[in-house]
Amino acid sequence: MSESDQRSEEPAAPSPAGTFRRRLSSVRRYTVQQMFRRPEHPWRAAVRFVVSLLAALAMAGIAVSIYPYRTTVANVDIVVSGSVTPAHKGITVDSSLGSLQFRDVTAVPLGLHVTPRIDLDAVREATNGGATFTTDFRSQLEDRIPSMVLHFAGAAIIGLAVGALIGDLLVDGAVSVLANRDPVRSGSRRHRLAATGTLVATSTVLAMVGLAATAGLTYRSDWWQRYAVTGLLADIAATPDKLAALDARDAGAADKVRAVLRLQDALTRPPTSTDTPPTAYNVMLISDVHRRDIYNYLQEYIDANDVRLIINTGDETLVGNTAELTGSYVDSIRRITETTPMIWIKGNHDSGSVARRMADIPGVTVLDQEVVAAMGLQIYGVGDPRTYGAPGDAGSDDVEVVTRVQTEAAVSAVENLNRETYFDLLLAHEPIMADAMATTLGPSVRAVGAGHVHNQNDTADLQSGDRDYIRLIEGTTGLGGLLAQGSTPMEFSILSVGTNCQYTRIIRYALADPALPDLTRGETYGNNSAFDVHYFQPQPIDAERTCSVDDGLGEPVPASATNLTTVQEWSSVELSDDALATPDEITPEPVSTADEAGDASIAATAGDSTPTQATDPSPSSIGTP
Repeated sequence: MSESDQRSEEPAAPSPAGTFRRRLSSVRRYTVQQMFRRPEHPWRAAVRFVVSLLAALAMAGIAVSIYPYRTTVANVDIVVSGSVTPAHKGITVDSSLGSLQFRDVTAVPLGLHVTPRIDLDAVREATNGGATFTTDFRSQLEDRIPSMVLHFAGAAIIGLAVGALIGDLLVDGAVSVLANRDPVRSGSRRHRLAATGTLVATSTVLAMVGLAATAGLTYRSDWWQRYAVTGLLADIAATPDKLAALDARDAGAADKVRAVLRLQDALTRPPTSTDTPPTAYNVMLISDVHRRDIYNYLQEYIDANDVRLIINTGDETLVGNTAELTGSYVDSIRRITETTPMIWIKGNHDSGSVARRMADIPGVTVLDQEVVAAMGLQIYGVGDPRTYGAPGDAGSDDVEVVTRVQTEAAVSAVENLNRETYFDLLLAHEPIMADAMATTLGPSVRAVGAGHVHNQNDTADLQSGDRDYIRLIEGTTGLGGLLAQGSTPMEFSILSVGTNCQYTRIIRYALADPALPDLTRGETYGNNSAFDVHYFQPQPIDAERTCSVDDGLGEPVPASATNLTTVQEWSSVELSDDALATPDEITPEPVSTADEAGDASIAATAGDSTPTQATDPSPSSIGTP
């Protein structure tokens, strides 16, 4: 054989890619061999691995909880603890005065809980810097984030390793008891140590990779746009006048509150963004007062939030009797609407006579299939087709009947409209009717407002990628009504409208035990208040639009009018036939039974007091001021 033939038969040098694959395959075979190099059945080996992994996660949670991170930020001592439980996920700032909660950070049940150490003199001195303190605090806290992450990652890794080892030992103990033999056989100790070490390392790595990947994939960069405040912090932040009252009673406590409020402000001030316009005005959303004397109490929140417009989605009364609208009750509404106008629609507990009585109050605009121009917005309101105590379907509480009546009313409310008319806000008392109309009108509707179900909708449901419109479902501002029993909170919201007419933010209040004017009045301080804050994503509206209090409130006009602003004028959405449903395509979900149960309770309490005018369900002759 020639020398050239010998050279041709020599094997070619392996490629780098082939070498890497062979090494990876060898590592995989070695890991599996070491993990399961035990004289046991495969299912027992699988149980061993699962138990070790679960024990590792449990110990990691314990480790980050008992090993807090301590630091000083802008001369304020803080302690940061961790948690791995669904009930305590997200980022919270906790103090004896209340809690600031950012829950929507990631889907992983990881939590970081910041607790300021309130040395009153030190905190007062540090926070007296005002805007300078806010900037320094946020900047220094952000600088601490890498070391904070390393601290808790180290604690988690130690916890994972210890937990995996404990899980392995637990399985060995179970085998010893159940099988009555020692799993560590003579001559296999070296293999056992190698197998245990490999199992612990694999469980730790898999758990870390899984947690990190899930946290990264579900992380929300806009987590600061949704937060909640509870306790005294919520009470004082919502109505600053109460701080002055507290100052008169206990100056030291008031100083402590001011200091913590400055910390809260430093943590919740949104990042500067050109997408967030200045606020033109604030709108208060209320519903389902049910004749509870709450308007004098609401005045505090109207003043504190500089509210310029109130939207009331009905159920003013209990049983639809105008006798419920006493002189003092009407006066409490009038005192507010003298300076802050109200848009009102009929609920299913309001008769036509109640609607006409509300329309007689100066500053109250009642809408029923009518549109009003309000401070740059075009608002469409539809009264509820049902009336408590009315005969036939109009007074029925049967869920199927209610669903049918509401759907028919929704069809009637949209079938005579110019389908190109644009509505910044569509109002109906019951969510089923509001959703049905918005679905039919498609991109012609920016937002809907409703009540009826006595609970605010979830924050995640306010603005969803599954639909084009914002959904504002208000709870019961009257704590369930004058005759209600139980712990129903007082709920209402403050909606901010930007100078470019974008809805920018909503604050949603839930007051567990307010001191109402019709009760023994006394300032209440404690954990009875809470509010959620949500920032909206911009909607596709015309960039040249402007909203201002100076635009005022116009006269209502029929929704079928042809001179109303259209989608083409106020929206950047392209309107097509495909975007519009026909009335017979409305297929809403069945109505909630929450308020129907309330109707039964009211009937049992009110007895024969149901008014004869409740049989007049139609406010067709409603006048407007």
